[in-house]
Amino acid sequence: MLASILFSLTVIAMPLLMDKDIDFITAMITSIKSVTNSPAVMLGWGAVVGALTLVAIAPALRGVIVIFPILGHASWHLYGRLVRETPSAG
Repeated sequence: MLASILFSLTVIAMPLLMDKDIDFITAMITSIKSVTNSPAVMLGWGAVVGALTLVAIAPALRGVIVIFPILGHASWHLYGRLVRETPSAG
């Protein structure tokens, strides 16, 4: 439950804070709205992130070097698509 709340608050907020000059409350609200507007996409993305993280930590954390940059790049593209579709992200 805690992971779901944290995911909902930060999945769009973190890239949005890096991309635009807005406050963190607005970024978190935008993130929650994006999750509620696209629950299937976000549930799928959360499952992919969780599964790849488990795969990455299995071989003594060596997979983290490969998986995390890929997840970061893919997250940036997901953010770009969702923010363009979300009118409140301005």
